[in-house]
Amino acid sequence: MNRALAVAVLLFATALSISATGQSVEDQIKKMETDRAAAVVKGDVDALDKVTSDDYTLITAAGQVSDKAQMISNFKSGQSKITMDDITDMKVRVYGDAAVVTGKVTVKGMLGGKDVTGTQLFTRVYVKKGGRWMSVALQQTRAATP
Repeated sequence: MNRALAVAVLLFATALSISATGQSVEDQIKKMETDRAAAVVKGDVDALDKVTSDDYTLITAAGQVSDKAQMISNFKSGQSKITMDDITDMKVRVYGDAAVVTGKVTVKGMLGGKDVTGTQLFTRVYVKKGGRWMSVALQQTRAATP
């Protein structure tokens, strides 16, 4: 009986991690992350707005802290202009309705008027709100040079 219950729980947990499209939550989050990088390069503030929580916090590699409104405003005004945002080494860990993404990104451009060109390590946090994954935080750190 306990074995049957354990198998049922495992199957249920596996089913929860697969979406209606057949993608795992990890794959969904990876796609969101690469789509977000493309939106950043395009300066697509509408796309960024849709996947960013109102309580979002951004900490840039230059040490600037901003919220969603500032981030969107900086892209609209041209204070933030990214021409390259290439993500590698991405890993996603899912904890129920939260997901943590870590990776490396090579960036060219400005964020909030500061040059952020170079390689950075990042941690982004997503939370499922109202059935949708939303970015709630991003921390960037310049990668050490060998």
